[in-house]
Amino acid sequence: MEASEAVRRIFWRHRWLLLILMILPAAAVVPLKMHQQVTYAATATLQGQGTTPSADIQVQAIQSRVSAVAKDPGLVQSAITKAKVSRDATQVARHEITVTPMGSSAIMVLTVADPSADTAMALAGSLSSAVVNRLNELGVKDNPELAALGKTSSALAARRNQLLSQLGSTNASNAATSVPVQSLLSQLGAVEQQQATNESQTQQILASLTSETGASVVSVPTFATGVSRHVAVDAVLAALLGLVLGLLFATLREVIRPTVGQPGTGARELGAVLLGGSDARRGRIVRLDQDLPERLNLAAHRAGVLTIVLNGPGPQDRLAALAARLREELPPPERADARSAWVRATARLDRGHLGDDPVTNGDGRRPVLATDRPTDIAAARPQKQQRTVVTMNDIRLGAPPPDAALVVVLPRFAPHGALDQAADLGVTADWPILGVIGIRRLGWLAALRSRPAASPEPRVPDARRPDARAAEVRDPDTLPDLRVPNDIHLGEREDD
Repeated sequence: MEASEAVRRIFWRHRWLLLILMILPAAAVVPLKMHQQVTYAATATLQGQGTTPSADIQVQAIQSRVSAVAKDPGLVQSAITKAKVSRDATQVARHEITVTPMGSSAIMVLTVADPSADTAMALAGSLSSAVVNRLNELGVKDNPELAALGKTSSALAARRNQLLSQLGSTNASNAATSVPVQSLLSQLGAVEQQQATNESQTQQILASLTSETGASVVSVPTFATGVSRHVAVDAVLAALLGLVLGLLFATLREVIRPTVGQPGTGARELGAVLLGGSDARRGRIVRLDQDLPERLNLAAHRAGVLTIVLNGPGPQDRLAALAARLREELPPPERADARSAWVRATARLDRGHLGDDPVTNGDGRRPVLATDRPTDIAAARPQKQQRTVVTMNDIRLGAPPPDAALVVVLPRFAPHGALDQAADLGVTADWPILGVIGIRRLGWLAALRSRPAASPEPRVPDARRPDARAAEVRDPDTLPDLRVPNDIHLGEREDD
């Protein structure tokens, strides 16, 4: 399937559905956003730690730590109490507090939103102070490494005191030569060495935690700005969502029930030609393409058929109206005689303009005129049987039409199964498919524009013009019958 055909079947066929699915969500979102209460945002700037981060991942870690502290409901409740306002701490912590980094530094921007500008500034100021105090406490308070080192230090201190008490109870005179005293002294030295190591590790951890915290308030909010309700952005997003849903529905519909975008596409799939199109409105055929009858006549003449059967999807009344309109365009067999009579009348009228003295050939004899022949050439030829156009409802099972051919009538976006049905009908009835006629459904405005203009009156040639006299003196027995395509009418196509 070509890209243009896919666009026509999915986008153009479902254009109104796509347009509605885009407009309705956007129209529903805009009033909801416009009726939302206006909120104000106050921002406070604080430093997350004393050292500058060396990588973006460290900035993200600082932001996560500050955000986790700032959104603690207990801390938020203390900030609300300090600001002397009445707010739900849980609601504020979940939806009204945001923390964003400022570049690649440890500076964080704490934003608090509230329907009141004064309340937003008060909450942002009190919350920034509470967050800084909590950040400085983190790492020292309840640190697992410091807690383990503290327990080891307490155990070592108790062991040292125990060893000192045992040494005090031993006889001092025998201390130099007593084996127990020497053992106690070595144990005491080992305990003191462990205490020194433990103290050194504790100092290193405290120094590291102090350098990684160092949080402080850089600035407190002095004003609050109105927060945008993002009406346009949300409306566009809603329209895009509706467009995606509409495209999904249109694609599924085309997959389940495929269609033919244009009559020309159906003609190519049937291996036939597009004979032309017609305009229909409310079951009536408003207009036919100018060359449709001629093309249909030429196709039927080449196939040697007399009955043209119209078949296709859609209401049968429309097919019947198209058949009736085509039958009107098919002239009766007497049309050739009428044209010859009109030519003879025109020639007599021209001779009346010339006067009583006819034009001679120089030898006194009047030339032979085409209109002076006793029998017209077209009238002398045997009349052909008139072709007719019918629908499937006009055909009876007991009397199938002889020499019939099939013409498929397709509107835009016709079901693809109609092509298979037409091909099966042609094989079953042994009817060739002459071609395809397109149906265009028109609205009232297009129907007014497509009204045919009044046909002008046929111009009678003026005998006083030189070209008119030259046409009179032509001998039809010696000169060929010259015609242009517009002179070939239905029912009088010449074999030679």
